[in-house]
Amino acid sequence: MSVFIFVLLIVFLFFPAVTYILFWYDTANSPYRDELEEVSGGKAGRWILRGFVSSILSQLTVAITWPLAFIRRLWQSEADPADSSSPVILIHGLYHNASAWVLYRRWLRQAGYRRVYQFNYNSLKYNFHEISDQLDKWMEKTARSFPGEAAVMVGHSLGGLLARAYVGKREGGKGPRVRAVVTLGAPHRGSRMVVFAFGRLAKSLAYESPLMGELGGLETPPEVECTAVYSAVDNMVLPAESLKSPPGWKGERSEPVCHIAMLYHRPTFEQVMIHLK
Repeated sequence: MSVFIFVLLIVFLFFPAVTYILFWYDTANSPYRDELEEVSGGKAGRWILRGFVSSILSQLTVAITWPLAFIRRLWQSEADPADSSSPVILIHGLYHNASAWVLYRRWLRQAGYRRVYQFNYNSLKYNFHEISDQLDKWMEKTARSFPGEAAVMVGHSLGGLLARAYVGKREGGKGPRVRAVVTLGAPHRGSRMVVFAFGRLAKSLAYESPLMGELGGLETPPEVECTAVYSAVDNMVLPAESLKSPPGWKGERSEPVCHIAMLYHRPTFEQVMIHLK
């Protein structure tokens, strides 16, 4: 029992504490400190505390919901032929799975969106380009459920980069058209935090890595509305400037929550809904 409690403390307290210590260290030694003080109205410490608490709660949520990804019927679209809601594509982040969207699916259904599809991938087995190719093929297959219609894509963290890559290279592709992309906490310029990660996929997401330069060279079609939603106290993407929107994109700041909590935070979902509508 003592070992079990120790493991729980590591997962639910130690990880949030360490990531926010690193966040503050990076922030305090950069111009972002002044920006954070300004956007928080002089309450940067309170915002960081809110992020820390949300990190503890979101880690617990991940642990509880993770096994749901293996129950396939939970992730099947419930749409019928008469459904006129827009098809929604959800893409999870690094090391996560379809269970990341358990609350988004519920909220989307409540809002009348029933054609919701989740792309699942293995973070440890494949590199970014391999997963991106898998997404292309999956999108083409999934589009058979809504032929001729344009979809909207929502990606969390790495999932946002995969969505960005899809729309950036889609010209001439066989997949469905996309009318809007919303990323949540996507590291558009990479993150220094990947030095603590494992796997070749994670390592490729380093700050200003060659992959980030490659993504920066992709042009998003002007007819696709692209928005980067980010938290001012994101504890997994450092430096904070990596969260800012790429050229031609809109940038929107969410309420102060941690990186993972964007998946479980209703006000952040409401921001996404504005673009789905």
